[in-house]
Amino acid sequence: MPFSSFASFDVFAGEGPSRPDGWSSARREIVVGFDGSPQSRAAVEWAARECRTRWMELTVCHVWDGPHAEREAAVTGQRRTLAGGILTDGVELAERLLPGRTVRSILARGAAGPELVSLGRTARMLVVGRRGLGGVSGVLLGSVSAHVAAYAPCPVLAVQRPDVTPRPGSGQGPVVVGVDGSACSLAALGFALSHGRAHRLPVHVIHACADTPHRTGRFARSAAGEDVRRWVEEVASALEGDRRGMVVTATVSGEPPLAALLSHGHRASLLVVGSRGLGPLRARLLGSVSRGLLHHASWPVAVVRSRSPHGRGRELSFREL
Repeated sequence: MPFSSFASFDVFAGEGPSRPDGWSSARREIVVGFDGSPQSRAAVEWAARECRTRWMELTVCHVWDGPHAEREAAVTGQRRTLAGGILTDGVELAERLLPGRTVRSILARGAAGPELVSLGRTARMLVVGRRGLGGVSGVLLGSVSAHVAAYAPCPVLAVQRPDVTPRPGSGQGPVVVGVDGSACSLAALGFALSHGRAHRLPVHVIHACADTPHRTGRFARSAAGEDVRRWVEEVASALEGDRRGMVVTATVSGEPPLAALLSHGHRASLLVVGSRGLGPLRARLLGSVSRGLLHHASWPVAVVRSRSPHGRGRELSFREL
């Protein structure tokens, strides 16, 4: 199929068994950051939904920074008590959403971003709210979600406030994932296909060729459509579990990547992107497209890094996902 400025096509309706994935060495745990803001409450709802669907454990974490050591001990105690109350609120919300399930809680002191990243080393997923409260009680600021998305070794799901983000289960839109041929986008595709299968949602793959450097391999512009089709089929075949009923479509677009994803995102239940792609600023831990989605998208955004099953950060081929 020759490249065109906008071309959509079906990839496949999956069937048959698959191979195990490479994330099985991580704990079957989802960690959610909670600061009492509406965004973080929405994050707990999403995390609980994922735990129900995938039968994983849930850990609710609240991070407080408190005064410096030279400040009065009484002030420190007051703020610790306040932080503990916020954490209890988050845990009780999670327990209502997961009746009969044990919810683990962590109260940590320090910088929210690094603390959550540390927890992500053994987690399957980190879920955070975007644009938290700030100040004394709130720690999950927009900068924290960007930090976690840039440094966490596991997938990061960033959720907007409830009046913008659809409630879990309310939207039946597709999972939309951006690909550009990089290892991170390949990992993002694997995450999107797994999420779509778990929630019985179709997956729509976007390959935006504008602003993409010239390549002579898999994603050569003259054969972009067929290359995307083969790539999706190969990644899907590496997923664990049953692929029957999966529906995957794709669009090859001449738009810039961020514009293409935002234009398709309004009907998506989830946007998925790699943490960095093949653009000219690959040295950045968080690329311009993933950063732009975290800033502009009104829908839940998942940012996925490529990593080894043992968390060493090595870029993987699809065979190792």
